[in-house]
Amino acid sequence: MPRKKKVTLSLLAEQLGLSVYTVSKALRGLPGMSEDTRKEVLQLAHQLGYLTKDQENSLIYEGIPRLSVKQRRFLVITSSNIARSPSIQMLFEGIKERMLEMGHKVELVFMPDSLTASSFPGWMEQEGLPYADGLFITALIRRPLEALLLELKMPKILLNFPPVGAKVDSVIWDVHDATWQSVQYLARNGHRSLLYFGDVNTTRGYKQRWLAFVEAMKQEGLPFCEEDHLIHMPDNRVEWIRAFKRHMEQVKPTALLCATEMSLAWIYYALSETGYRVPEDVSMIRLDHVHNSFIPGITHPVLPMKETGYRAADRMLWRLANAHLPYEHIRLQGPFFEGDTVKKLI
Repeated sequence: MPRKKKVTLSLLAEQLGLSVYTVSKALRGLPGMSEDTRKEVLQLAHQLGYLTKDQENSLIYEGIPRLSVKQRRFLVITSSNIARSPSIQMLFEGIKERMLEMGHKVELVFMPDSLTASSFPGWMEQEGLPYADGLFITALIRRPLEALLLELKMPKILLNFPPVGAKVDSVIWDVHDATWQSVQYLARNGHRSLLYFGDVNTTRGYKQRWLAFVEAMKQEGLPFCEEDHLIHMPDNRVEWIRAFKRHMEQVKPTALLCATEMSLAWIYYALSETGYRVPEDVSMIRLDHVHNSFIPGITHPVLPMKETGYRAADRMLWRLANAHLPYEHIRLQGPFFEGDTVKKLI
């Protein structure tokens, strides 16, 4: 009886007409190829049962079965008003790629802004939530609706900081550590007057950023007064820019921390209106990791969004295999990108 041919990187490369190097990069999630090519590599690797050594070790460590007996279907639930958010897209891609490696399907489901608690059961049935094998729940879902999702009797992964006492696993990038890194970096470069701007109430993650900023300011011995910071964001753009200019005149900061990606363009517009230049007149750090082609060199902590999707997928499969074990809350820490928007004062 002929022996079954061993599946190797060379075999995958030969069947796909690619180099071994390209196949290896695709399996390790590295950049440098189209998403279509990456998808072809992952699909063939799954069909032939090939896993990298790191993937094998990960499955052993997490207690996830090596071979799945059936294809499972998972849903990523997000609010319709942030459907095009780059962070949501990166999360979804990370989850989808990792689940594809294991032979499972992932779909994105939008929760309408008009949804209420009374219409929730009908929407849930329409989207097929009761028939899914598990749910990934993103941030910016209104809290009453998030609570209804968390009550569902199925495996769930919260892609957010969890509410107190929530019976759910969570995976999220560590904005607390990222904010501390930002304040410490500014302090090391001689900045003592900082202006924080960004919403602190919409999500628990935004609240975490603000609390970390307050702690870091006090720890670094920097002057702090809550009224000096722009943390209550007007909806009207004109009012927002007027409030920002007023804070700039009163506080006279040497550095700004932009806590939300939505505000960055407004800030640059307001700075240009008042004659400020970055970094000559005022330094700037943003506390998100969404690439901005308008300001590609902006200094920022790196938030591992796509990697969070990978980790969340592994945690979901782990939960399916270990339903009886305690819930866990995982934060992924990233490095710090020293761009060209912070001026050294010392």
